[in-house]
Amino acid sequence: MKKLFVIFALCLTACGNDYENMMQCDTYDVQYNMSDDGEALDALVNGQKVSLQIAISASGVRYVGELGGELLTLWNHGSDWIMFFNEDTPIECSVK
Repeated sequence: MKKLFVIFALCLTACGNDYENMMQCDTYDVQYNMSDDGEALDALVNGQKVSLQIAISASGVRYVGELGGELLTLWNHGSDWIMFFNEDTPIECSVK
C-alpha cells in the first residue's frame, strides 16, 4: 500500500505543473510559458488560465490578454516584470 501511495504522489508531482516559469506580483501568483517565437504567453494567474499576445511596446516586451473581464498586461524589460489590470496601477513582480 505504501508503494502505491508513493507512486501516486510522484505522478501528481511530475504531472501537476505544465508551466516552466513562476513569479509573484503582489498577491498574484503567476505561472507562465512563452511560445518558442516569443509572440504569445500562456499563463495561470491565481489559478485562472489566460492567453496573452505580444503587443507594441516602446521598450521591452508587452503581452496583453483578458482575465475575468479585465485587460491584463504583463510587461517585461530585461529581468523586470510588471503587471497591470486595465492599464491601471503597476504591480511589480518578482521572478521565483
